[in-house]
Amino acid sequence: MPDTLHVHRDRDFLSHFLRRYWFAPPVALWRSIEARTLSTLDFPAPMLDFGCGDGLFTETIFGKQDGIYGCDIAKRELPAARGSGVYCHGVQFADGHHLPYRDGAFGTVYSNSVIEHIPDPQNVLPELARVLRPGGLLVLTVPSDRFRELLDGVRTAPTKEAAEQYARDVDQRFAHHHYHTADEWRVLLATANVKLIEARYYVSPEAEQQWDRMNRTYGIGRRSLFGILASPRLRPLGYQPAMARLVYDQLIAKLRPYYDARVTDCGGGLLIVGRKLD
Repeated sequence: MPDTLHVHRDRDFLSHFLRRYWFAPPVALWRSIEARTLSTLDFPAPMLDFGCGDGLFTETIFGKQDGIYGCDIAKRELPAARGSGVYCHGVQFADGHHLPYRDGAFGTVYSNSVIEHIPDPQNVLPELARVLRPGGLLVLTVPSDRFRELLDGVRTAPTKEAAEQYARDVDQRFAHHHYHTADEWRVLLATANVKLIEARYYVSPEAEQQWDRMNRTYGIGRRSLFGILASPRLRPLGYQPAMARLVYDQLIAKLRPYYDARVTDCGGGLLIVGRKLD
């Protein structure tokens, strides 16, 4: 097993995810920016993918290599993750409050867009830290403390009350329980004996606004004609490959500036990297 996992740093993640998630273009945009952000890091092996889902996201960044473990609480995702070939050491059903791994088992615990769905992260972070070896890295991607205010629907709402209702609706649709600042993450990590070493915004304000507009256009989280036509149930009709190509051709150039946008002091996502103390 290598000391550090190989990362696909030069991949065009936008093109990859737009082809894979043609049926959900805003997901493709957000995931591609997340993947590019994560690809700038080094990941000491072995690594636990906490909340691995179907494994597609992790495969896009890391490919198939020795040293990657997966776990998730969503039982419906486990067969796809196990069949993906990404997790050579298996995929476990696991609640973040009680992980089925020994103390200090991993060089990295990584979790992409998962912690915001957990109502009590203060009770899960110590368990993630428990399975990290001293000096190991905890890598999280989460919606940032600026996420709500950057929503297009919030910025264009006619009143403060309408803006707040829009934000609450988004929270409910995506099951977001909290949006912490970097300083708040520093405190949360410290209670788990982990030192915050990096907090970096990703997803530019303009990209998040485009993501939010596309959620409405493509009916993400609600019923729409596009969603009906893109449904897996209609795949036997045979038109969806052409539909996928059309979506890709229409959006790849349009979304490129949002994917490429530099992010400095404000963004919709927040990368958190912590190091476990001795």
